Amino acid sequence: MTIGFFAIACALGIVHAAFSGYWAAGGRWMLDTVGSFATEWVDTEPQTARTALLVLTLVKLAAAIFPALAYLNRPRLAARNRTRLPSLILGISWPGSVLLILWGGASFVGAVIGLIASDENRSVKYGHLFFDGIFLLWGAALLTALILARKAGYRPR
Repeated sequence: MTIGFFAIACALGIVHAAFSGYWAAGGRWMLDTVGSFATEWVDTEPQTARTALLVLTLVKLAAAIFPALAYLNRPRLAARNRTRLPSLILGISWPGSVLLILWGGASFVGAVIGLIASDENRSVKYGHLFFDGIFLLWGAALLTALILARKAGYRPR
């Protein structure tokens, strides 16, 4: 069951990263839902924006994939006692999951309120619902996986 939540978190993170990678490669679909600043930045400073988006893609991919790999590899690596990397990754994942929940949840609720309150910038608000909803679900799945891993007796050293 634990690995299932790690897998869900991983998949959601990869989806989020895929959009950043798509935009880094020059794609424009749904870029306007991030906000006008994003399209302006890509239009006025394309190389800087693409580089930043590529870095963001790599960070998101690492945040998506490494916790699941760390959990899967912990017994083998712990037995060899050669590295504490899985423990470090899982340790960083705790505050990371909370940050994803808080950021995604606050922005998601803000978008819902914004949609109710005004008809302006609806595409941006829908974008926040989609992207921040993924952040929220990613964080919730990761936190659930970490809690289940701890309850099952795995504790990072």
